[in-house]
Amino acid sequence: NGNFKVDREGAELADFKRNLKAMMQAGLVTDLSHRLIPAVPTTKEQAFQPENAWLIRGEFTKVNQGSRLLRGAIGFGAGGTKMETNIYVYDLNQSTNTPFLTFSTTGGSNAEPGAVTGGAADPVVAAIGMAASGAGNFAHGLTEDTARTAREITAELSDYMYRSGWISKDKWIEPKKVE
Repeated sequence: NGNFKVDREGAELADFKRNLKAMMQAGLVTDLSHRLIPAVPTTKEQAFQPENAWLIRGEFTKVNQGSRLLRGAIGFGAGGTKMETNIYVYDLNQSTNTPFLTFSTTGGSNAEPGAVTGGAADPVVAAIGMAASGAGNFAHGLTEDTARTAREITAELSDYMYRSGWISKDKWIEPKKVE
């Protein structure tokens, strides 16, 4: 239900949103499992039984695809992308009705040179790429935004766990704070 500025409408827009959701889920599960705690994907249709687990839900509040041509040819902010989310974390031992942690993420392609760079060495980018395969020409910049957003979410969860005394400082991932 967020503000989507992309070059699609109707059924193509619905597919785009579905693919973006799949990319985010794959990236987040990979990043959490790789850097912090084991994570598994789930669907909204699954019935949740109280267990020692957290449920992470979110929503895209702003997605701006920008212009691939301008990003690739000029760079330095021209044709930039933007992705913003609201994240809600629930403790399945407590309640799936009220999140115990909420936060927002924001970011975009920023001012980078026009050369297109690959990120396949990053397991999060690789997982997102696999989730996006078959989705057609998915925007390169949004793939990177999705990986960055997954890293931001992992860092926020790490910060919460560190401040709660559940992980040591060497496992802590400091989140970037918007000034």
